Amino acid sequence: MADPIVDIAPDQIYRTSQEYDQSNVVAEDGKKQEEQLDRSALKFNAIGTALGFLVNGYMYQVGAILLTLYTDVYHTVYVSSFLQSALSTSVLYGVLFGLIIFGFIADIVGRKAGLIMCSSLVILGSVISVAANGTSTDGMFWMIIVGRAVVGLGMGGEYTCNVPNVMEDSEDVSRKNRGRRVSLLVMFMEVVGNNTPSILQLILVAAACRHVYIDTSAKTGVDLPNCHPQVVWRLSYGLGLIPCVIVLAIRVRMRDSAMYATDAKLRKKSYDLLDLWVILRHFSSRMMGTVFMWFFIDWINYSQGNFGGVILSSIIGASLFKTAWIGLSQGVVLQLGPLISSLVVDRLGRRRTEMLGWFWLASTQLITAGVYLKLAKHAVGYVIWTTFVFIFQYFVFIPVYLVPAEVYPTRIRATMYGWSSALGKVGGIVGTTVFPYMWRGFSPDHSEVGHGGLIGLRRVQWFYAGLEYLGFILAVLFVPEYSNVGLRGEDKRYLELRTRYAARLAKKYGVEPAHPDDQEATRLGRFSVWNLISRKLTGTPESFEEAKKEYIRMLLSRCSLETNEQVEYYANAPIYYDDRTLITHWWRRWTMGKEAAEEYIRQSHLLGEEADAPTQEDNLKVADSKESPSASVVEATTGTMLGDSKH
Repeated sequence: MADPIVDIAPDQIYRTSQEYDQSNVVAEDGKKQEEQLDRSALKFNAIGTALGFLVNGYMYQVGAILLTLYTDVYHTVYVSSFLQSALSTSVLYGVLFGLIIFGFIADIVGRKAGLIMCSSLVILGSVISVAANGTSTDGMFWMIIVGRAVVGLGMGGEYTCNVPNVMEDSEDVSRKNRGRRVSLLVMFMEVVGNNTPSILQLILVAAACRHVYIDTSAKTGVDLPNCHPQVVWRLSYGLGLIPCVIVLAIRVRMRDSAMYATDAKLRKKSYDLLDLWVILRHFSSRMMGTVFMWFFIDWINYSQGNFGGVILSSIIGASLFKTAWIGLSQGVVLQLGPLISSLVVDRLGRRRTEMLGWFWLASTQLITAGVYLKLAKHAVGYVIWTTFVFIFQYFVFIPVYLVPAEVYPTRIRATMYGWSSALGKVGGIVGTTVFPYMWRGFSPDHSEVGHGGLIGLRRVQWFYAGLEYLGFILAVLFVPEYSNVGLRGEDKRYLELRTRYAARLAKKYGVEPAHPDDQEATRLGRFSVWNLISRKLTGTPESFEEAKKEYIRMLLSRCSLETNEQVEYYANAPIYYDDRTLITHWWRRWTMGKEAAEEYIRQSHLLGEEADAPTQEDNLKVADSKESPSASVVEATTGTMLGDSKH
């Protein structure tokens, strides 16, 4: 029976049409405001990233000249390899823990919140360093070491909160030039920051400690009357506070990337065992490429960078003032390195760029080692040659920074970036810690000065050449190629893997999905990994089985699998995943044959195509509309993804 026709008063019709028009206007205005807000957020995110890495570069390099000053002026530092190592690695230890801690914070709490915490820690550590004091010289230096470690904690978070965020922003700005944009905002600005303390310290050294040599005060233990080292190092740390405060103010205007905001809403900012399983099962090869590449390049770079001034003073007998001048000149020229690398990294690709960088460093290191003793007799030639060599180290650094932010999905991007960089920083810590011992041990008379010290440095060069050739081989095999690959498509591939593994797990243990009305409560889950371990170790077998089934039911809800038909379908769906490394590509061609391997790659890439299967986002939309798609609907929408191949 049809509904009766009801007359509506003209004023009601007018009022209703007005409300409709007003709602449209409000919706359009809201859309415009959102677009303006997005553009504003991209702008502040870019500025905050650039200035953040400018500060990072400053904080890294401010210790290089100061370590030379400490070694030249303070006898207690000159005679102690342990104190030299502690001063040079304190920042790295802080960075190491900051990378791991803030990786979780950036993924769980948010990128912006993590960045505000990072800037606050850098400010706190700088204040401690400026105010360093003690009842003895050793006590004063240990307070500096603590302050620098706190600074490093914030610096480590800068990488894990900032690089993933700007990478996700760059995906929306220009996928084709994503690598160039991130490289210029991150590595280029960090190198600019590396040069900034050299300029300031050149002025400070000229005013306070112009005539300081490595064999004057420190070797004799007699203070120099015309040198005021505390003016140099306290102001060096203190001036870095100015950009830190500016960056903190800008951080308030920054926003989490659109990709992160979408993913955080989707997964409710949580991890589970499916994430760990997919990482171990499918990401092992690329982890080799992201971890060991960073490990070796940090070993070489940090050890040579932190002790660069000491090496230069030993080789050419330069004063601290002249060493600062040479360091500044080299830094300005080295600025070309990240600029050139950023311009070619998208064209050559990540893997080829890194291979070129490793091969260049290894080959030139061999040449350096071969002519080291002769080269050391010609100060100008030594400086020009080493500068020319180090320009091309950024062909390694740029991909090393980019790849971990591209090859992992958004939900674990910051965490995996943090672990990759943190384990890489272990290389920097190892290299910087053992460098003075290697130098002394490789020298015939166990001395770090004179002819014997030069022979020791030459032998260190041979050792580094071997590390760099090993880096080249690992780059060929394990560095994945993600140039111009859509990051959102990679997120979809990852969610598909989670869905299929969750369905297989449920089918294996006979677990049915939760009732649609209980989906949200089940999604939050009552049992964590620690609950499962506790039940396994201390509970009864029945309680552990109950906890295990509840956990699997939680995984199904997080993958938006609400019906037995969905579970059955996804449990039987094949698993394809290409990690884009050469070693797995060659392995598949050897074990499966050329045609089967190519089909495997094609099916894997189809998982990430936006027009294909219902992803977790699609399933959530269906759940919100109170509809449960049947297996036939799922099959109809995923048919193009699965294809006809049955591997």
